Amino acid sequence: MRFGFGFALILAASLLAAGSAPMAQPMEPLAVARLLAARYPGQPVMSYIPALSWANSLRLTELTGEARWQEKAIRDLTALASDREKATAEPRRLTTLAGALAFADAGALTRSTAFQTLASDVAAMVTPQTPGELVRYATGWTDDMFMTSAVLARGATPDQATLLGNLLVAYAGKLQRPDGIFVHASDGPFAWGRGNGFALLGVTEALTHLPPSWSARSRALEIYRRHVAALVSLQSDDGSWRQVLDEPASYRELTVTAMTTAAMARGVRLGWLDRKTYEPVLNRGWDAVASRVNPDGTVRDVCSGTGVGPTKDYYLNRPVVNGADDRGGAMALLAAIEVELLRHSR
Repeated sequence: MRFGFGFALILAASLLAAGSAPMAQPMEPLAVARLLAARYPGQPVMSYIPALSWANSLRLTELTGEARWQEKAIRDLTALASDREKATAEPRRLTTLAGALAFADAGALTRSTAFQTLASDVAAMVTPQTPGELVRYATGWTDDMFMTSAVLARGATPDQATLLGNLLVAYAGKLQRPDGIFVHASDGPFAWGRGNGFALLGVTEALTHLPPSWSARSRALEIYRRHVAALVSLQSDDGSWRQVLDEPASYRELTVTAMTTAAMARGVRLGWLDRKTYEPVLNRGWDAVASRVNPDGTVRDVCSGTGVGPTKDYYLNRPVVNGADDRGGAMALLAAIEVELLRHSR
């Protein structure tokens, strides 16, 4: 039987719609990193989101020797540091103060007193002021685990290292389920994807930047490894993780995928995780990240800003961002740098 050209086009379209056509090869980590570092952040404000883009742009220059990524980040950071009152303005939140991570990294690189002073001042701002307080400006959400690590882990004094250890252990005791997965908060007892990313990346940052003598290191490693093992069991067939991790009907989300991939890649590189077991998992995660970065640097499947919610439907129905997005771009850039560092270390 012979078929016309029109039928062939219809057949080809059907195969594409069904996912039967070959998938395009995902971009390599350095290609993705360059694409994202050129575009983000779109809003250079004091916040953890642009700070992740700036910090990883600095690392991109270290990897490639291409000065333009560092120069772009330093320009933004210099402008922000020049208006210290704006950078630390009230009302203060951990999510904004966590922007200090980029100033700490830039200060270590350039020896800039302005950067170093701002980073250390922010660390002092989150130090508890009342008995029983773990950290100032806390929400009780897993978000705090990353935000506090971002402020305190780099250049921590012994007291700050103890403070951070106490917070991570306390939050894990309250929010990490017996299976290793984190719920977002006591009053939001659901396995929100990015909330798990915050928990995992917070412990990862502390393990990375605090010394081997850190008193909470063994407990933090236990929290980290239990969490990673649980996340492996919930990875989707395309390598991603879901908006609500244990809800099969939930969509596959970029930021949790990027944060999990990054944390696993660093864990393998630094010897906290077995390479043979976890490298295939994080490689699938990377493919899922890269497939959600478009050639113009826009991104797909990003959960919008999210507070705590009392029902699972609250998390399932959060708006999805497809397009230019500072948060999604920053997280994908972090994953690209960590995967490239792991591959480079081999």
